Amino acid sequence: MNETYVTVSGNVVGDPIVRTTRANVPFVTFRVASNVRRVDFKTGDYVDSGTNFVNVTAFRALGVNLSNSLKKGEPVIVYGRMRINQWVNGERSGTTVEIDAYNVGHDLSWGQTTFRKVARPQLNQNDRMADPEVQDAADQLDREAAMGDVECPEAGEGALMNPDLAAEGIADPAGGSIELDSAASEVNETMDAGRR
Repeated sequence: MNETYVTVSGNVVGDPIVRTTRANVPFVTFRVASNVRRVDFKTGDYVDSGTNFVNVTAFRALGVNLSNSLKKGEPVIVYGRMRINQWVNGERSGTTVEIDAYNVGHDLSWGQTTFRKVARPQLNQNDRMADPEVQDAADQLDREAAMGDVECPEAGEGALMNPDLAAEGIADPAGGSIELDSAASEVNETMDAGRR
């Protein structure tokens, strides 16, 4: 099956809107207005010959980064897979052009921008968990967890946290398991029930 890939340059019509799919995958939608300019051979001047509106959808990291980067009115270049969607709504019908974006960036022929790399895309950039230092620490924990054992500095050098007890925050310096008495187990169950 043949796919049609297009590159469109234009201005963002409105601020990108963040949504999620039923599978909890983040995506962003926005519209781009692309003005076609042609030379009027009688006068030699450029004239606008019409505006094309394109709906753009971007998924996952691209979508999250776009929601934190694009604002209404900014010039962009969009590359992606084009789809023509014909719709009917009661007596009204029409056709829309949609792009499943693979790449989006500011059109630098109209201004300047600054690139900032992020460890993990965050929808809310004001969230303190979005700090790069916190993200690096989280990545390190993820790598250690993937390797199986997590060191526990509170229990002494070389002590490992038992993976079964890691959720409870209980470490055994010898690397074994710790038996909880029934009273402690009941307190933990009560606290867990209160969090739900």
